[in-house]
Amino acid sequence: MILASLEIKSIMKDTARIQKLITFSPQLYQVVLAKARHLGLSFGEYMRHLAIIDVKKEVESLPMVDEATDKRIGQSLKDLEEERYTEVDPSNEKALNKALGIK
Repeated sequence: MILASLEIKSIMKDTARIQKLITFSPQLYQVVLAKARHLGLSFGEYMRHLAIIDVKKEVESLPMVDEATDKRIGQSLKDLEEERYTEVDPSNEKALNKALGIK
């Protein structure tokens, strides 16, 4: 099953968990459980590990932010590198409001 890009973005934004019931034969379950224990993982952790390995390339190619946000992040990093920023003590509300143009 391949998840649509929109579904993956939705899952990434929301920290809620989704649970699914998976049916294994007793023999397969025992083999997978033994492998998980050998690796020091719980059954669930091992299954998540396998799922991540399986979809890694698809997930890596998904944009984590929209194009405009990505551009702003890039500009912010460039500004930081070139020391084009203003330091403001966030506990000084008056100075913070002035820096942000808030009256």
